[in-house]
Amino acid sequence: MELCNQCGEHLGKIRTDDIAPYFTIIIVGHLVVPALLILERQYHPEQWIHFAIWPALTLILMFYFLPRVKGALLGLMWHLGLRGDEHH
Repeated sequence: MELCNQCGEHLGKIRTDDIAPYFTIIIVGHLVVPALLILERQYHPEQWIHFAIWPALTLILMFYFLPRVKGALLGLMWHLGLRGDEHH
């Protein structure tokens, strides 16, 4: 089993499963949707501009936030003594 370079903890014994993507979707959604609505309301751009901007921005933000959110959740679960497999 692989060990963490910083603390020596065994990697892979804590499972976050679907919670990291769930929180990432919430974060990115709260950034993208208001920005989309503000742009539409103020500038009324052509539809192709929306198709060019928002999918790319959403993917970039998802790939940026997902590992950070997963790391934060792993840290929280480790601190609380949770393993993610519903056993205490």
